[in-house]
Amino acid sequence: MCCTKKELESKVQELRNLRTMKVELEDELKAVEREIVSYMTENGIDTEITDTAKITYKPQSRITLDKDKLKEIFGEDLKPFEKVSIFNVLRIK
Repeated sequence: MCCTKKELESKVQELRNLRTMKVELEDELKAVEREIVSYMTENGIDTEITDTAKITYKPQSRITLDKDKLKEIFGEDLKPFEKVSIFNVLRIK
């Protein structure tokens, strides 16, 4: 898609407006999620079924690697264990 500088500036402004709306919407989402979590914890339940949804609020775990401990064992050079992903990033200030 080829466009003029004026059209590009318009797209940048549209993007900024949409990002602002996204932040506001994410804040609203978090507020509603907090209300749902509050309901679950106040009632001491980890699962609730409604007419349209099954809601669960349970602990989960994630395993990560401790980079500092790896350095103690293998030294400072952790390059053989690194996985590099390359991707494009659009930034507009």
